[in-house]
Amino acid sequence: MSHVVDERVAELLLRAGDEGTCYVPDGEDAGNIRRALSRRVATGKVVSPARGMFVDAALWRQLKPAQQALWIAHGLQLLHPDWVFCGPTAALAYGVDVSDALTARAHVATLPGMRGSGSGIVARHPVLEVGDGRPSIEVVDGLRVTPPDQTVFDCLRWADFSRALGVIDSALRKGLVYRDELEEFAAEMTSRRHGAHRVISTLPWADPRSENGGESIARGRMLLLGYARPELQVEVPKVVEEGEPYRADFCWVRSDGLVILGELDGKGKYVEEELMGGRSIDDVLSDENIRGSRFTLYDVSLMRFRFGVTEHPSTFSALLDEYGVPKRGSELALPDGVPMVPDWEALRRVK
Repeated sequence: MSHVVDERVAELLLRAGDEGTCYVPDGEDAGNIRRALSRRVATGKVVSPARGMFVDAALWRQLKPAQQALWIAHGLQLLHPDWVFCGPTAALAYGVDVSDALTARAHVATLPGMRGSGSGIVARHPVLEVGDGRPSIEVVDGLRVTPPDQTVFDCLRWADFSRALGVIDSALRKGLVYRDELEEFAAEMTSRRHGAHRVISTLPWADPRSENGGESIARGRMLLLGYARPELQVEVPKVVEEGEPYRADFCWVRSDGLVILGELDGKGKYVEEELMGGRSIDDVLSDENIRGSRFTLYDVSLMRFRFGVTEHPSTFSALLDEYGVPKRGSELALPDGVPMVPDWEALRRVK
């Protein structure tokens, strides 16, 4: 009998995993299945991320925080079919880059006047719109979520500046929202939603050219420290090889002619399969080193840094200062509106 139960439990967990959700027992045998799963939770073979939800422990450990958050949201939707997700949870459903720090709880929208906040894994927010002719609910991959403009708006007013940039850069890059429409939405909400002014002040700094959330957050932390806005994804012509130019994550051109390239080295590019493109870790590391060495064919200052250093303001500021990154408004910073386009031919060390 135990063997039959083991097979049944394994099948149910596998099926739920294939559907991208935590398993939620239902049906006539739900009680027996739930008790069997609870025993396996005690042995560490199964985890229960939230009450009433179960996942194979080995599979759960393989998921990234964003994936775990989505699996929990799908499980909650099974338990509560009438719930509507908002903010960071809805943004994940739309495929937007969301900082792991914002995914620890499932964000659920409620009607105005209902209790906000919440406890445990769920955070409730009275943000649903009624009676104004706007659609208040969309369904994305089986999840009931707030519309894109409201979703991004809520993320920007709840998150700190740097993490908010990660959300808005990604949303603009994916075409989920448009800057002018979001500006109009935020203006409409100024008198109705606390924090709308934060959205309005963040939008001018957004840039869809940022390739991922890590680069956006790093840029946000540079800006908070007072440094000049960098040019993003600047093309660096190849000298040795033919083909498409290399691209630098960040670039500053100072008034004295010094060009500074910034490269964010994230561990993800060395371990995530989709970023490695089928290459081995040794191949990826070799390609990165070659790419960095090619930048030195030009008379530039090349600053490489890991994401972790951006979390320590004094250390990050010291690094930026060491490489000569200018502060906004300083004599070395180009005036706003002056394009930062390096003269690569003039910067060639050997011609």
